[in-house]
Amino acid sequence: HFDVYLRDRTLFHVKDPCVGEEAEYTGYLIFVQVVPEDPKDLPRWHRRQGFGNLVLPFQRSGVLFEGKCMAFLPLPDYPISIIRTGQRPRRHRLPEGPRGPKGPRSWEVEILPAG
Repeated sequence: HFDVYLRDRTLFHVKDPCVGEEAEYTGYLIFVQVVPEDPKDLPRWHRRQGFGNLVLPFQRSGVLFEGKCMAFLPLPDYPISIIRTGQRPRRHRLPEGPRGPKGPRSWEVEILPAG
């Protein structure tokens, strides 16, 4: 599992300890769902879901240092009411539910940004 931190409109995922293989490919996908205060802030193709799906690619934004791995994701500029992030199996596409993909997830957390 990863520890998740929010600072200055950037979401950080940190794993300690972490080996290189975990940072490159864990067999799981880290998902980030951002629910805006105003749904009109979302691109049209995300409005039906009510949240924006963001991707956290370790290959582009991840670093491995001192036995830890960390990836960061800048968040959109619009006011955010809830951030959901977690990890789910990558093996197959999961059917969509009202809050996103349904099925087993390794973990999930909701963050309520201050402000």
